[in-house]
Amino acid sequence: MNNLIANIIQSENVGDIISYVLDRLYKNGPVSTTDMEILSYLKLYKSEEFNIHQARALNYMGVFYKDVEPKTLKEVVFRQYRRYILDTYNNNYTPVQAKIIKGIESNKCFSFSAPTSTGKSFVFMNLILNSNNDIVIVVPSRALINEYYHKLNELINDKSVNILTFIDKINTKHTIRNVFIVTPERCRELFKYKELYDVSMFLFDEAQLSNENSKRGLYFDSIVRRAQKAFSEAKFVFAHPFVKNPESQIKKNHFQIQTSNSIQFKQKNVGQIFLCSDDEWNFYHFGIDKSIMGNRRIKCSFDPIEKTIKSGGSVLFYISKSKIYNRRFLNQFSKYIDLCSGVKGEKIDYYIDQLKQYTGGDTIANKNYYSQMITLLKRGIVIHHGSLPLQTRVIIEKFTQDGLCRICFATSTLEQGINMPFDVVFLDKLESSKPLSVKNLIGRAGRSTLSKEFDFGFVIVSSPNKMSNFRNIMNQDEVLDEVSSLEKSEQRDDDYNDFKEAILNDTYSDEFNLTEKDLEKLSTESTDEVIKNILNTLFDGEEILSLNRLNQDVRNRLELYRYFRQLYSIYLNRQLEDGEGNVLDTAIKIMLWKVHGKTFKNICWYRYSHVSKTNERISLEKSGRSTNHITAEFITGYHEIPDKNHKVYSLFPQGTKASDVDYDLIMYDTYDFIDKLIGFKLSDIFFASFMKYFTKFKDKRAEKLSKYIRYGTDNERHIWMLRYGMSFEDIELLEPHIESIDSEEIIFKDSIFSVPKESRLSVERFINKK
Repeated sequence: MNNLIANIIQSENVGDIISYVLDRLYKNGPVSTTDMEILSYLKLYKSEEFNIHQARALNYMGVFYKDVEPKTLKEVVFRQYRRYILDTYNNNYTPVQAKIIKGIESNKCFSFSAPTSTGKSFVFMNLILNSNNDIVIVVPSRALINEYYHKLNELINDKSVNILTFIDKINTKHTIRNVFIVTPERCRELFKYKELYDVSMFLFDEAQLSNENSKRGLYFDSIVRRAQKAFSEAKFVFAHPFVKNPESQIKKNHFQIQTSNSIQFKQKNVGQIFLCSDDEWNFYHFGIDKSIMGNRRIKCSFDPIEKTIKSGGSVLFYISKSKIYNRRFLNQFSKYIDLCSGVKGEKIDYYIDQLKQYTGGDTIANKNYYSQMITLLKRGIVIHHGSLPLQTRVIIEKFTQDGLCRICFATSTLEQGINMPFDVVFLDKLESSKPLSVKNLIGRAGRSTLSKEFDFGFVIVSSPNKMSNFRNIMNQDEVLDEVSSLEKSEQRDDDYNDFKEAILNDTYSDEFNLTEKDLEKLSTESTDEVIKNILNTLFDGEEILSLNRLNQDVRNRLELYRYFRQLYSIYLNRQLEDGEGNVLDTAIKIMLWKVHGKTFKNICWYRYSHVSKTNERISLEKSGRSTNHITAEFITGYHEIPDKNHKVYSLFPQGTKASDVDYDLIMYDTYDFIDKLIGFKLSDIFFASFMKYFTKFKDKRAEKLSKYIRYGTDNERHIWMLRYGMSFEDIELLEPHIESIDSEEIIFKDSIFSVPKESRLSVERFINKK
């Protein structure tokens, strides 16, 4: 068999091709990318002939959840297998799902890899539902945490099960077990309270994170090692996509071979057709295996992107973050954007209103706070990247899963297992250095549905010149390192080396999330002097100065920034360069806004008004004068620090008109400061500094400030509400309806039922009807 793409399109030997692929499917299962390509081409171009054999193909694939009646003796064999799985597991699992269940039940450690859309999350949900003990799910991103959280809340109606996105002992009066969904960094809290929990399973999803050549990779392995020691009876499950050697987790973490097992699953539930496009938006078919599918590209007679959008499907365009930031994607893909007219309905209005309330953005063009991201959403066009605020990401992921998305422009943040399938995936860029990431994105093409149809999707690369590179990525094996970074002898920068040493010597502080060396630096006499200066500058008596007073006394405010620079310099063991100092000053300013209770929306508004000179422009407009001559104010953009080579520069280039300041860019930049710098780095350093000072000198101001840094408040009631998973926005809305709150329970007033259900989702599991 060869040149099958051309033969199918030209109706040559179609009967022989169907027999060929069904025979391979019967013998091998749906493990071959090429077999799934052939089925997809038959479904697309020869649907009448294919439909006669479609039921047989589905039975041979083992997609038993489609419940297709057998018509031949061979199919009856698969029907018997389906019945056996149903009798054994009380569920219409696929053979792959059944083997995952068996692997977990039969072993203390089970590590496996499987393509996207093989239904592993469905298996995990059922395992969690039927467990009687605590379970810890470890995932690489907070976006994936939210996906698990919402799925489990829908699945588990029993309110005696805590479903938490952090490690804490709360609601103890009503709880019999906990399900924790955490990143490796958040998982550390587990070991402080290990005697309080009965963990029967650790589930590491997207476990290829362990292969990262970074502190995160080190941290992942350290969590596995510590969990083995602290919970010796627990099971360990590692799930990966597209990895050849899932046994690497067993080897690198020294699990006993006798009680461990691993499997690489290659079975696919959906087919895919591969195309390339040229600059004129012509499309060409090509196959992965040239010897079977043909070694030349073949013109496609239709535009798959246009056809998908017009038929109500959805398309993912994988593009660079820079194209989103500079808006070049609008011109490049205008042909398809223009196909998306406004979407009407209560659902879309609900999502738009949520985004406006959270981000402060608006949809009125040429007005202040105009958000193109929200405006595009009204047309079913989604933007998704790593600097999108988490709450915004959650909203637009729900929007997509609700079937409202027509086009999604995304960066690599979609890699990490988020369940957002599309009918077409267009790869504007192809990163050969990240083959696993590319395969994960490709796995988004094609929805696995419950309909009794063969499902397939389209994958398109943006140039014929990329075909060879794409084939190489598809054909290469993804192999994980079988030796942990914890055991390698390589020397890196001091920060990495100190971190590794602390993990190995068990001198890493779970309380402060810092090494002992770091804590020593933050407990010296020179540190104490700097902290005293900060407290004296920031407090009036025992109360923090108001924002008004801080803003009015410029000298005092600049002194405060200088002291925080000194504190961070002590931590780094060197002076800050000017670029680093500018970034730190902006982070401190944002942190102080948060200390004063300002929401994310408020902070974005402050920064936008400053850089776009809103007040000055409004004043001129009121008097009928032009504002075209007004240029944007200097504003420091986010940059990862420490970085000695970072220069001083403005987020908006010199000469940018004030009226052209992009509100979305301000929003993304503000979130990066809050999440990546303050939340991920600075808060641990500053919290530890002030708590150490409080322990030494019993200065209540230091304790107060440390609580503000960690929680954003020193109000004990509000801290408890945060510990129960409420946001500051939730606190404002829900506090009047709470009678009392502590570690045992929340007691609600009857008025809680007057709050709309969507507004009380964060506490729904803790509401016990009287």
